[in-house]
Amino acid sequence: MSEVNKSIVRRFMDAVINRGDLGAVDELLAPDCLDHVAEVLGLPAGREGAKRLYALLHAGFPDLEVTVEDCVAEGECVAVRSRWRGTHRGDFLGVAPTGEEVRLESLELLRLRHGRIVEHWGAADARALLRRLSGSGG
Repeated sequence: MSEVNKSIVRRFMDAVINRGDLGAVDELLAPDCLDHVAEVLGLPAGREGAKRLYALLHAGFPDLEVTVEDCVAEGECVAVRSRWRGTHRGDFLGVAPTGEEVRLESLELLRLRHGRIVEHWGAADARALLRRLSGSGG
């Protein structure tokens, strides 16, 4: 079960984040999933919020890519440590494009049931990213 769940999470990250395939959200997220990252940004917590979140990321960083550094699973939960990289070429949360390449590390915790992601939490220093993009340090 743990290996299957890890492969689902890796597939999600590759399809949705690296390739921008928002259709994969419907396949890999449960209809009633809770995406706490989307919620924090004021987006709906379900599939539509996830689609809007990743569309925002890809609009701001069209070359966005994530590299999984560590992936561990136990039972329903998968924890991922990853590195994100992208070039700020579009508006992102009200910040005009800077052309700057940004890199950040993220910790994600995902809960799966019946082969689909039902809950997602993420921890990345988004405040520092926005400060850096807006030119106020970070």
